[in-house]
Amino acid sequence: MSTSVRLESIDFLHFCLHKIATAAGMSSCHAGHIADAIVFAHRQGKLNQGLGVYEAIDIALEAGVLDPAAVPECVDEGPAYAVFDGHQSSGYYTLSLMAAAAIEKARSSGIAIAFGANHNDAGSFAHYVHMAYEQDMVGIASNNTVPLAAPYGGMENQLSCPPFDAIIPSGDEPPIWASLKFAEWYDADISEAVQEQKPMKGQWLIDPVTGALSDDPTPYAKPLEGYGRVWDASCAGQIETPRTYALNLWNEGMCAVINPLGKTSVELPSIDDFAKGVAAPSVGGSYYMAIDPSRFGPIAAVKERSDHFIRTVKNTRPRPDHRIRIPGEMAYESIKNDETQVQVMESHWQAFFNTIAAKYELSESLLREEYGND
Repeated sequence: MSTSVRLESIDFLHFCLHKIATAAGMSSCHAGHIADAIVFAHRQGKLNQGLGVYEAIDIALEAGVLDPAAVPECVDEGPAYAVFDGHQSSGYYTLSLMAAAAIEKARSSGIAIAFGANHNDAGSFAHYVHMAYEQDMVGIASNNTVPLAAPYGGMENQLSCPPFDAIIPSGDEPPIWASLKFAEWYDADISEAVQEQKPMKGQWLIDPVTGALSDDPTPYAKPLEGYGRVWDASCAGQIETPRTYALNLWNEGMCAVINPLGKTSVELPSIDDFAKGVAAPSVGGSYYMAIDPSRFGPIAAVKERSDHFIRTVKNTRPRPDHRIRIPGEMAYESIKNDETQVQVMESHWQAFFNTIAAKYELSESLLREEYGND
């Protein structure tokens, strides 16, 4: 394990997140949704969507675009759809309510979708689609983000680097689980590369003057004081292939074009806007689709087909020095085994306590003491 990563108790991590969120003025329910999703990202092994992503919540609070007391509201619904206005709440709260609504409607309609807007960042979407998986349903979800990617062939950020998660019910084998983003990098990749003194994983940085591509973020990185994950950059981000570009545009259509309350990425503020305190909610729109396969046939048969498919794929003859990997299998095993410890990036840990917790006169030592006394 790298010295830049530490092992921490899942329960303590959840306790700290809940404590800080309530100290910021959020209800226990709201804080619970935040803590659940962030801890889930650690279980999944997505460290950049873990503790460090709370920095996005803190920045939105400081900018006055996240209302900690707001409660997302269902403003329109039908038998198979719902529309939620986040009222400038967090995406964690809004997506949790959207997921619950879509899952419940899918029980009778077979397929249901919920749209959301006017909310802030929601972190990793794995937690939300897993809510459907726990009910033997399919979950598909995403939102758009502040501009973090240039159009294919362009030099200026206009598009999102959106999270996308989709999961299929399974039995004993890991589920078919897509958990990815529809662009090459976002802010956390810049901060991680600079702090770890390593190149990006591809030449994805577009020089704003020459248009040349680079994998060295150092000349472009714009740290935000006190934060370890959320950094800005003076360059645009390349979308490497037309395939990813097409998925990015399609996802924007789902998040914001057909969403009756949605705003597209070109209408959203930049990270620099947030740093200057001039911004709006960081998400223009979101969607959550739930599908109940049991409405179309026995769920046992669905699980059997899923398991048979995954077993066959896993048993494919591997290339020399390779093994067959199933996306999401590590997260699946972590959840199945109820692991008690997870990895946390050291830079995220220090920023969370030294910058964020300190605002509420809290510290790691005080929280450990309170946790131990509970």
